[in-house]
Amino acid sequence: MKKLFVISGLFLLLFSFNAQAQSCCLPKKEKKVEKANINTQETKTVTLKVTGMTCMSCSNHVMKALEKVEGVIEPLVEYKEDRAVVTFNPKLTTVEAIIEAINKTPYKASLMEPKS
Repeated sequence: MKKLFVISGLFLLLFSFNAQAQSCCLPKKEKKVEKANINTQETKTVTLKVTGMTCMSCSNHVMKALEKVEGVIEPLVEYKEDRAVVTFNPKLTTVEAIIEAINKTPYKASLMEPKS
């Protein structure tokens, strides 16, 4: 009886893990296809100053906000540097829309001044 209980418990655990793995991974696969289809000449990269981040969780919060913006191809957020480097498709989004997405979080973004 115990063996049956253990086996059925393992089956349920494996089934639920598989369902979660499938649901969480699908959007990322679609994003990779989008990256592969975009010519590097069609992309732009912007460096933004992001204030208010104090830890890795903060940078993850900003990263998730950027990933929701259509046209963002690759966001890189560094809380220690107070910056975000975002590669995007200018046909699908703008720098202003990217800044706005960050500003809707508890953090604030602005264009970084070029170093002279």
